[in-house]
Amino acid sequence: MSASELDGVIREAYRLVEPSIDDRRRVEYIADIYSKRVKEIAVGYREVSGVVLVGSYAKDTWLAESVDIDIFLKIRPDVDEERFEAVAMDVGLRALHDINPYLRYAQHPYVEAVMDGVRVNVVPCYDVEIGRWRSAADRSPYHTEYMLKALDDAKRREVRLLKRFMKVIGVYGAEIAVEGFSGYVCEVLILKYGSFLNTLKGASRWREKEVIAVDSAMYRGEYGIDGSSNRCSSSSSSSDGSSNNSRSVDARAVRGMQMGNSPIIILDPIDTSRNLGLAISYESVGRFILSARNFLRSPSINYFTYTTADYQRMIDHSKVGNILVVHFKHSPRSEDIIWGQLKSSASAIAKQLSINSFKVLRYTCHTDGSNAFISFMLESQSIPRIVLKHGPKVFDANNAERFISKNRDMLLWISNEDGRLLALAERRFHNARQLIDNIMSNLEGSGISKGLMDDIRSNGFKIYAGEEVEMLMKSSSRDDDVVAVASAVKKIVEYMLVNDRFAFAAE
Repeated sequence: MSASELDGVIREAYRLVEPSIDDRRRVEYIADIYSKRVKEIAVGYREVSGVVLVGSYAKDTWLAESVDIDIFLKIRPDVDEERFEAVAMDVGLRALHDINPYLRYAQHPYVEAVMDGVRVNVVPCYDVEIGRWRSAADRSPYHTEYMLKALDDAKRREVRLLKRFMKVIGVYGAEIAVEGFSGYVCEVLILKYGSFLNTLKGASRWREKEVIAVDSAMYRGEYGIDGSSNRCSSSSSSSDGSSNNSRSVDARAVRGMQMGNSPIIILDPIDTSRNLGLAISYESVGRFILSARNFLRSPSINYFTYTTADYQRMIDHSKVGNILVVHFKHSPRSEDIIWGQLKSSASAIAKQLSINSFKVLRYTCHTDGSNAFISFMLESQSIPRIVLKHGPKVFDANNAERFISKNRDMLLWISNEDGRLLALAERRFHNARQLIDNIMSNLEGSGISKGLMDDIRSNGFKIYAGEEVEMLMKSSSRDDDVVAVASAVKKIVEYMLVNDRFAFAAE
């Protein structure tokens, strides 16, 4: 594709991501009403030191199809945690009383409501200095202040473009369900690389554990966030628009940083000891890198449009028999909590399958808010009933005696090849369904999240394998419960058996 054709795709994408005048009026109206109301109510609470708008709306980097209005209550740092939560819930519920508010849970509870498709959140944070964080939300006002000064209108448009690209390819959102790139990370990437295209060019060359940091001048207070003088400094830039001056800062900041299983390291500009990449999975980073390379190779407006592909015709049904799905109902809870419980439980079951000689090719989980699913793709759902155990040679007296004693109830013989002792053992589980049924029926010590145990004990569970999975995919039932299960199973099978259309796009 020529440069002019690429420019045409980008221009069309700009039109898609820019909120319309009507969108702006609608969202501004809602933000104005409820931010004023929160401020009026908060005046009556001595614990509240201020009310601020934060997040993508405040920074004007929001997308019309998914905008949140985040109203933060800044609570004095001497307020204890119990009162911190009580004040936030009281103010939030009172302020949003006319739009059916409800509680959501992160580190602390907060109040959410929806008006005309716009989510309004009233969230508490401590009014603390940089580095003296008491809650996970404390950085958000600083993030907003920083980006308001660091981003100009052109960069805000680039942020929108990057967000839409990430949403369409399925890697946008730091929540546990996605483990992708947050809106703030998108903003940091645009500051780092300068534009959407340069971000894709930079990402296409990322190495594992890549350190990504904006210009070190920003850390020194160029934007006045840390109270230092607003001073500008010259900096050299690489061909992808990123700064070359941050390497010494990167090295200092990375030392002692919590790395975890982080595929890339993204330094938080207002707290350089924090790695924003911790929340991003290898899969999300990989899908972004491959999609970036594919877009640069063959740009298309499809990377910015929400379309539903006909995955059913793309599924290799000969492999459906390798998929096993566990289903149970669960009580309501926050998305991050239930997804965290499901992911840790899926990992625990996968480990038990591997210990028992089943080869797990991949696994995933899913919830629709009341139905939970943990799914596995296995090399085979059954393995041989018997297994040959290799022992020491008969010449090794002590170990040979121990082996014989331990396996005396099995068929024993001596290898005529090398004099090694052999024992023929019978596996306790030779069918994966049988093993998982045992795990789900004996929850203590199983590795299943304790938060799910009551749900499983109360509601029971079902296991679908082979032909049962195929039948659910073809189901035309109108029963609500069957429809819910069939819909989830279809999504699971599509995820397991269909290549990602952006990461593995045909050339």
